[in-house]
Amino acid sequence: MLLAFLMLFAGGMLVGGAWSFARSKKPWWSVVVLAVLGLVCLGVSLWRIQTG
Repeated sequence: MLLAFLMLFAGGMLVGGAWSFARSKKPWWSVVVLAVLGLVCLGVSLWRIQTG
């Protein structure tokens, strides 16, 4: 269960980083990579919290 909450935190940080990258006009691919990784972490963590 602790791992799920750590992944939730990491996913939020990655999505926030993607937002920051988008606002500072970084390359589009870096924004997409961070956003996808963040959403995957958030999805896995929410799935683990519901099933755990």
